[in-house]
Amino acid sequence: MKCVCIVGAWTFIGYNLIEKMLLENVEVYGIDFDRRENLQKIDEEKLFLIGRNASFSYYSLQEDEGWQLLEENEIDTVYFCLYEPNRKTGFRDEQIGMQYVKRMGRFCKRKGIKFVVLSSAERENNENSQFFTKLEEQVKKHSEYYSILRVPAVYGPWQPSFMAYHRLLLSDVINSEKTFTIEERYHDLLYVEDVCVCLYSSGEKGAYVGTYEIGSGEEKLWEQGMKQLQPNMQVMDVVQSEKRDGEQMIILEKCVPLVEGLKKQKRHIKQYKELYEERSTR
Repeated sequence: MKCVCIVGAWTFIGYNLIEKMLLENVEVYGIDFDRRENLQKIDEEKLFLIGRNASFSYYSLQEDEGWQLLEENEIDTVYFCLYEPNRKTGFRDEQIGMQYVKRMGRFCKRKGIKFVVLSSAERENNENSQFFTKLEEQVKKHSEYYSILRVPAVYGPWQPSFMAYHRLLLSDVINSEKTFTIEERYHDLLYVEDVCVCLYSSGEKGAYVGTYEIGSGEEKLWEQGMKQLQPNMQVMDVVQSEKRDGEQMIILEKCVPLVEGLKKQKRHIKQYKELYEERSTR
């Protein structure tokens, strides 16, 4: 791949994927909801870290310029990472987002471009699974050459502040009491860099066409991580339900070990402690 478009430039996995692409010397058009002048502080920091790279350019979904550049330039793959697959509720501008899925799907179909879409491995009937089911339906309806990649819980640098691992690690870094309730429950767990390696591979022609769930191949890995972070915390057992019709599995190899991944995320939180403290007080 020489040039890709990543929709969801400032999302957890989207941003890490941009870093992966730039390391591989791939040119990246990053797209997200907000214009540069309206970015949140954490997204401004991400832009600062990669904005000087000549191979990266950013556009808002609201701007015509970005859409025009996609039409005029040769794009090898479009990645759609606009929505956090681990978010349980409160998806931003859902109806508008579905329109963007449709528009990108049609664009890829017309141009003969691979469309790689990040989705959720959630199998319970809740707001998360309902939202991503709708998103996947739009992908299948409006694009032809696609990969839908469903992920379980994902952790690592830039993990969203609503997730348990981030909250526990931040509490440890700032020496605050862990008075919050952990409501999320997962079975499997993946480190974000490992997910991005898989996403990178899926962008190649002929790779992973169809619908897939990405897994670690280990038992109760999310629970193992929770016990590392909070040994005395009672974690409800999660029974892994059967995979959905038409779904294939990708078991990641050479994954970052859990203890190492948690150390990396903690170092990241220490580095951006003030930024995260400010967000946690909102």
